[in-house]
Amino acid sequence: MKQKVLLIVPHQDDELFVGGGLLRSLAKGGDYEAYAVYTTNGDFFPHEAEVRLGEAVRVLTEFAGMEESHIFFLGYGDGWKDGGHIYHQAGAEPLVSMAGRTETYGTDGHGDYRYARSGGHSAYRRADFKQDLKDVIAGVRAELLLVVDFDKHADHRAASLLAEECLGELFREDASYRPLVLKRFAYDGVWKGGADFFELPRRGTVLAGLSRTPYRPEEALRFAMPEDCATPYLSRNALYRALRRHRTQEAWQKADEIINIDEVFFRRSADNLLYTASLTASSGNPEYLRDFKLFDCGDVTERKLVLKECGWKPEERDAERTVRIRFSRPETVGRIAAYAPGGRETDRVNAVFSFDTDAEPVSMEIRADGKRNLCTFVPREGVREVTLRIESWEGAVWGISELEILPPEEQELPAALKKLLFHGDTLRVTGLVKPRIKMEKAVLALKRKISRWLPNSYTLRRHYPEIARRERVSVRYRVLYIAERLRAR
Repeated sequence: MKQKVLLIVPHQDDELFVGGGLLRSLAKGGDYEAYAVYTTNGDFFPHEAEVRLGEAVRVLTEFAGMEESHIFFLGYGDGWKDGGHIYHQAGAEPLVSMAGRTETYGTDGHGDYRYARSGGHSAYRRADFKQDLKDVIAGVRAELLLVVDFDKHADHRAASLLAEECLGELFREDASYRPLVLKRFAYDGVWKGGADFFELPRRGTVLAGLSRTPYRPEEALRFAMPEDCATPYLSRNALYRALRRHRTQEAWQKADEIINIDEVFFRRSADNLLYTASLTASSGNPEYLRDFKLFDCGDVTERKLVLKECGWKPEERDAERTVRIRFSRPETVGRIAAYAPGGRETDRVNAVFSFDTDAEPVSMEIRADGKRNLCTFVPREGVREVTLRIESWEGAVWGISELEILPPEEQELPAALKKLLFHGDTLRVTGLVKPRIKMEKAVLALKRKISRWLPNSYTLRRHYPEIARRERVSVRYRVLYIAERLRAR
């Protein structure tokens, strides 16, 4: 049987930014059956919702070879009337989306997930949103998850954090479900990437914002783009043609930023032994240690990360400062990873891990920079209980936001993924290649200029709200648009 890959993204076009080449490679390779779930309907401009859903279906079925029945629309809003976000919604009163709706919906030919499953719609509440996403993940039960990461867009942030929250619960509820989780930024290096696609020699994706993420550069997994998605000749580039399918978004205009010769993902470990253990703490909430969330956000709409309580931290008067971890069976432990958000690079936590066997304790300095602190040691076998004790705190530390007690060896990537790892550019630069690439770059620039003066009908409908729901846009509005541009110069 084929394994399954599930793509989790918020908007219709994010599938190309987050899944893109890897999804196409896996589908064409024949080892994986592809699925996708969109958390929103992309309806910030309400009249575009049905069009955008249709665009997504066409792209996934044509570009990724996905069956339409494998595409799920949760049907939540893209933007909210009160300026907040559903990630922070509380209580029984549902939010009102920018489209003026309070419950999920789809199209006539493709209903929203909850309606297709139960015959009723979900209200725009956080609890419903989370349950719908969790049910999709549990229902598909994919061996590989490709998930949007926490970047600059509120909907991306919400989807990233909610997916982690759902996975943390599923891992604790079902000991047999341990997928490979790969996360990718849709903005950094992609939508907001450098316009370097036509440069020679060609280079891999450059991520500019890693200092503000929980990852270190050496943790990046780079997968090669399929050749038909990496070719600099845009007329032959499959990813460029897919971008053109999203006419509402005009994403093709950023092709030289979006398209690259590799895609960068970061792996999240699902083999944490804490998920099947029992935890007790001398004070504080130890469940934060295994919720699969490396941090939590107090306001996803703010550009700068606003941290909220997200880690285990003992009370100041607690002299014991311990967490006791009990496994249901003897385990072999050889690695410990910990994350701790803090205020400065000098902030840190000093911890000691003791074992119920005669094995020597493990001391670990945890830097509170939000990134992974990994400690490897001679494997401790037959461990039934681990005790974490905090020896000292330095600086403004939010607590330990995630703790991973791990087997000695990390699981290898599946063979189908390993063979897709990036090992350098495969383009043969002959004498004809350089002038051809220059021509392609010039043609793309010219098309962009023409599009800015003669935009498509979707751009005009956004610019002139009175024609938003008209099936056709008259020449009069195109002339008005050009006249406005001329006056603005």
